[in-house]
Amino acid sequence: MVWLLYLTIHELQYKEHIKNAIFGEPTVKIPLQERKGMRYTYYGYLPYWIGSGKYANFQWELLTHIAYFSVSVDTLGNLGSVPYPQRFDTLLLYAHPRGIRIHMTYTLFGSSDVAKFLNSRTARENAINNIKNQISTLGIEGANMDFEFVTSSVRDSFTLFIQELAETLHSHPDGRKDLYIASPAVPEWYPGYDIAALDPWVDGFFIMAYDFHYSGSSVAGPVAPNVPSSFWGVYSVAKTIGSYIDSGATRQKMVLGMPYYGYDWPTESDEIGSATTGYGSAKIFTTAKSEAENYGRDWDTCSLTPWYSYYTTEWHQTWYDDSVSIGIKLDLALDSMLQGAGCWALGYDDGEDDLWNVIRDRLWIEPPEMHWVVEVNVAGLNIREGPGLEYPPYTYAVQGERFVAFDRKGYWYRIYFPSASGGYYGWMYGGDGINHQYLKGVTEDTILRVTASLLNVREGPSTSYPVITQIARGQCFVPDSFSNFWARIFLPQDTGWCYYATYTRLIPIPEDSNPYLAGIDSVIYPDTVRSQDTFTIRIYVENQGYGPFDSLVWIKTSGSSSFYCPDTWVDDSTAKTWGFSGIPGQHFIRYATFQAPYVTDTLTFEETFTWIRKGTLFDYSFTIRVTVVPQVLYVENEREREEGKKNSWIRVYYPEGRFVLSGENWRFSLYDVAGRKVYEEKGRGRKSITPSLPSGIYFYFFSSGNKKETGKFLKLR
Repeated sequence: MVWLLYLTIHELQYKEHIKNAIFGEPTVKIPLQERKGMRYTYYGYLPYWIGSGKYANFQWELLTHIAYFSVSVDTLGNLGSVPYPQRFDTLLLYAHPRGIRIHMTYTLFGSSDVAKFLNSRTARENAINNIKNQISTLGIEGANMDFEFVTSSVRDSFTLFIQELAETLHSHPDGRKDLYIASPAVPEWYPGYDIAALDPWVDGFFIMAYDFHYSGSSVAGPVAPNVPSSFWGVYSVAKTIGSYIDSGATRQKMVLGMPYYGYDWPTESDEIGSATTGYGSAKIFTTAKSEAENYGRDWDTCSLTPWYSYYTTEWHQTWYDDSVSIGIKLDLALDSMLQGAGCWALGYDDGEDDLWNVIRDRLWIEPPEMHWVVEVNVAGLNIREGPGLEYPPYTYAVQGERFVAFDRKGYWYRIYFPSASGGYYGWMYGGDGINHQYLKGVTEDTILRVTASLLNVREGPSTSYPVITQIARGQCFVPDSFSNFWARIFLPQDTGWCYYATYTRLIPIPEDSNPYLAGIDSVIYPDTVRSQDTFTIRIYVENQGYGPFDSLVWIKTSGSSSFYCPDTWVDDSTAKTWGFSGIPGQHFIRYATFQAPYVTDTLTFEETFTWIRKGTLFDYSFTIRVTVVPQVLYVENEREREEGKKNSWIRVYYPEGRFVLSGENWRFSLYDVAGRKVYEEKGRGRKSITPSLPSGIYFYFFSSGNKKETGKFLKLR
């Protein structure tokens, strides 16, 4: 097959630029942060010849993996140096803080050199050891092996090499490292790649689904035809996906590589299918897009890709991919349930947003910090066209209905409103959280986001039910139940069913990815309490973050707290809170129950508490300072008594509930927590009493002359 002789775009451009490369060793190490936002892999090759000045134009949030291209491997298993190490340092500075995994691409081109390397066990072992060590030195997450091409004579040796490399990287002393391999567009043309045998060992196949027409093609045509056709033949991206699956590749390990380039061929005419009169030259996306706008973009309905033609001294045809054809490729990847997609190569679209936009549309989850779930907290609440009473209402929502909010103005909250066209947002007044609590926060829900252009919402979970309304791409709703592949979602005044399996993405517990932040207006608590009494603190909160407060928002102190209350604390340093589940922007109250420690002398305790949710601390901190007195309220002063002074006093023996009373014409009363009088005693002089009461909390009132005292005690048994 003549395809075995051609140079791929990887090798072609590598050899074009290698003579001008500068080599060295990178010096920067940046720790990898947690990745958020992308539901699928987007894997970009970054060639060393792309200047780091272009990195600023990358939409980094849309990338999950970057393979720096490349470090060479020779036939003895030795590695070359890193080309443009300063660019690699810059890459780490951009990528790792954003949670993007970095791989080094290791290249070996030419079937004879590939075979020589693979036939040598010593060379293979040397390369594996060198790759392991270099990944440690660079502080990166893995390797991408781009060996072009592996012939059938060394098929088993290549599989063995990948297996041994995978075992080494997956048990790397710095933690598990990734292994991806670059694999051919048409696996049946390259039997040296035993896809089924490689599949258990690799983390991903980067399928180079391009160069179906290449520089040396005899006919100008699509670089990456999307679908089979009678005009171009069966070989296409769609067939490639099927061929890999048939060859034994796991769908979740397949990354569909897409071209950010095209070829410009001299041709005999401007007709589709024209013969070429020479080799084609690669044109990056930005150049091809600009020329297509100048010469006139055509669309090929057979391959579902764009092209254009122009005349200088002869005819030329340029075939490339743009946002429309890339969007089709992404749909093929998603419909086939692949791990994701990727590109050759980052930087080829510099200054243009077209391709980024289509990636965002297909693969990006709206930033979780812009989404939270609200629940209607009153019998009925208007949904208006804008954030104010001057805007007319669309309709209203009823108590218990839940909606996805993603913006606010004051105490007005913007929610997704079901609509097939036009504006599809509504506004609801949530109240300030103290005086008016029209909306409250809820958590632990799943959000359903629409990926179809329009999605029917029906009265029941099948297509036999009537359509209630339609919802549009990008809208988010809260499902409250599922039936097979149907989800029931909240609608204003109603619920409806939509087919979620194909036409939506489910985003579980979005608030877990949200930044929480809480300002504290004030903290109210008693300054003095009795030994072992429980007491409640009130925390007046302003929600300054993007997550609703819920039962998992607690307060925590460092070390063991003196105020540990076993009944209401998570552990001896963390107290649960309860109260109104305030949403972003609202003010509200959260409560916590403390228990005073046992003391025999009056002591003052001071502790600082910080908010915590699911193990993550967030500002602000606050300090409480409480004086704890022993349960003896008034201790008899024997000296005063001997001197004949009439001193009213009371002593409480905790926890038995025995009282020793003394005074002139005293009166003693007990009340339960409901305020009902449950005991009363009157007398003169000294008397010991033990009221017969069930266990519980009681309040007492004692008076003698002008002396009055009140207090609280706990009857344990």
